[in-house]
Amino acid sequence: MPHTPYALAVYYLIMPAEASTNLARYDGVGYGARAAHRDLAELYTATRGRDFGEEVKRRIVLGTFMLSHGYYDAYYVKAQNVRALIRQDFFDAFREVDVIIMPTAPTPAFQFGEKTNNPLAMYLSDMYTVTANLAGIPAISLPFKYNAHDNLPRGLQMMARPFHEDDLFVLSDFYDNH
Repeated sequence: MPHTPYALAVYYLIMPAEASTNLARYDGVGYGARAAHRDLAELYTATRGRDFGEEVKRRIVLGTFMLSHGYYDAYYVKAQNVRALIRQDFFDAFREVDVIIMPTAPTPAFQFGEKTNNPLAMYLSDMYTVTANLAGIPAISLPFKYNAHDNLPRGLQMMARPFHEDDLFVLSDFYDNH
């Protein structure tokens, strides 16, 4: 699938933009918990600052930037065009196969909290899973095997045509029982 190498970059252009627009409504007025406040500006600041974690705030800021004037066409629209190519790559592949099997991540699982202070390392570990999201296809991830050196699991991911989740359930059940 020729456009897969672009998937991680495309995902991290599109996803924050979508998160930013979807989370904008949680302002404490129409949706979300309302923080104590003296005026409207304080309401927004206190509510948004309290209810969203650092990663969510990071994605909102990045998404807002991505959708701002001058960057929308330069990044977001181009990313959506590549997303369409990635989706087409999958549809072309599904003319030949029923399920695509690949690793879940490029490395074994990492220790809890190990990469918390390095968002880029965390984002890079998503490189194989974001394609299913971009293509709009179902996927399932299963434990595959443990690394003998560090006893950390590796993952196996299966992807199928849209609305063919049953294929994934049958195959993963077969995998689990053999």
